[in-house]
Amino acid sequence: MTVSSVAVSKEQNVTNSEKTSRHQWEKIKKPPTFCVVLPVCNAQEKIAKRVSAIVKVLDNIRARTTIIVVNDGSRDQTSLVLQQLTQVYPQLVTINRPERKGYGSATRAGFRAAIDHGFDYALVLDGEAPANAESIEDFLRPMLLSYDFIKASRYSPYSKVRGVSMVRRFTSVIFNRVARRIVDLPITDYSNGVRAIKCTLLARMMTEECGPALLIEEIVQGKRLGAKFFEVPHTLTPMGSESLYSASPSTSDYGKYLKHLLG
Repeated sequence: MTVSSVAVSKEQNVTNSEKTSRHQWEKIKKPPTFCVVLPVCNAQEKIAKRVSAIVKVLDNIRARTTIIVVNDGSRDQTSLVLQQLTQVYPQLVTINRPERKGYGSATRAGFRAAIDHGFDYALVLDGEAPANAESIEDFLRPMLLSYDFIKASRYSPYSKVRGVSMVRRFTSVIFNRVARRIVDLPITDYSNGVRAIKCTLLARMMTEECGPALLIEEIVQGKRLGAKFFEVPHTLTPMGSESLYSASPSTSDYGKYLKHLLG
């Protein structure tokens, strides 16, 4: 064996050792504490299944976790269903708001609760996010690495978009390309509502948007505050007629998006 071959062999051994060590560290190290924030409105038909699916995932994570459901002025029996669920799941926290104030306002209420309960991160799963182990566990590694703002992306490798109209896809792709050019961050999806944010960063933000434009307001303020951003893959599926709350924007919301991008 030549000297160069020996050097390469040693280098490979070191690299393999580093990978093994890193893998062991990730298995041993306890993830930061986090809560799953669910903003909902008129979700009586789906909220029980949703909460149950998330609890099953959280029960297998070695960290302090909880679910914070913000019921934003529902006119159906969502409040009653949530009251019953709290008797079954002690890790469920509910916030019932008498009037509907919007997706952004409801999410911000969940963030305040996350801060008050002393969690390290708040992870938002909106109406289009699958409540399965993969969608939540994708956030654990960047949490371990202490990223401030972890954004799910429909445009990163291994992401998927299913059953969504071409018009909606085209509009989203164009907007996100424009947003990336303006803001210049290492993320490809600015308008996706699934994200995890450090509570220490949330406590420094002064957001005001009550609708989906909160998403862009958060990113812009996060950049100004020096946040470290990371992106994870996301599967987008179409919303049903009885969807949970979602950050899906209207035409007027895109105008607000641009206001924050250009401001």
